[in-house]
Amino acid sequence: MLLKVTRRDFLLGGLGVAAARSATPLAGIDRKIDFSFIQVSDTHVSRRRLYSARRRYDVPAEESIRRTRAVVEAINRCTLPYELIIHTGDVAHTRDTNEDFDLARELHQFERAAYYVPGNHDLGYSHTHDYRPAFEKRFGKTNVAIEPVEGLRFALFDSQPLDPRAGEEDREWAFGQLDRLLTPAKPTLLFCHVMGLPSYHVNRLWEGWPAAIMDRWTRRMKEGGVIAVLAGHFHRDESHTVNGIPFHLCGPVINMWGRQTCFRHWRIAGGALDYRTVYLEL
Repeated sequence: MLLKVTRRDFLLGGLGVAAARSATPLAGIDRKIDFSFIQVSDTHVSRRRLYSARRRYDVPAEESIRRTRAVVEAINRCTLPYELIIHTGDVAHTRDTNEDFDLARELHQFERAAYYVPGNHDLGYSHTHDYRPAFEKRFGKTNVAIEPVEGLRFALFDSQPLDPRAGEEDREWAFGQLDRLLTPAKPTLLFCHVMGLPSYHVNRLWEGWPAAIMDRWTRRMKEGGVIAVLAGHFHRDESHTVNGIPFHLCGPVINMWGRQTCFRHWRIAGGALDYRTVYLEL
């Protein structure tokens, strides 16, 4: 007998739950750990039009506001169990003034603990110290580590200064922050925004970071116990493995390039990492 599933059945209070799901075995993790959290990324909140001829996007400011409000509301009423929220960057779209930071802070009214990783739109790649105080005043300290459950560390890392567009001094400072976050070594999920992977965009594969940077970064993460990297930036759902480390990329809130607003629900259980991507009908 066929089971009839209507569109109404498929929607969960206005949220479509994607069938796509990933499972990553976590080496060294206590199999007794059962912990869930939500990842959201790339809200790009702005009072001004989001436009780039080179990047080929054009989005009214009102869309960034509407979609951020909607995703915050959806997360607050999500019936899946979760303990906290991690925002993996590009919270705001511009940083030349504080008005987008202020608006983003106003809109991100989560009912559970939330942590924010800065993105390239938040701090840039080089001279990130110029913008860091304004970001931290509104969204908390950057480059921090927490232990949400015994035996597991979350490292929230500002990865932008590793990018080749940053200066050598900025890059060495970032590697120093990474050393601090990953000492001592223990099972760790690392959250960041940019991740240095090649990007397939507008029918072209764009180069990632040079091998020397990627090798040094992934080697240090492996030494520090990183078992997976959770990032944003590409505005796409993707998974890659680099030097033995899984990289999981979350889709965005903003609708650049016609993307559908989404967030991701993660669960660590039985020594594995699973996720569901939850799409909003807007």
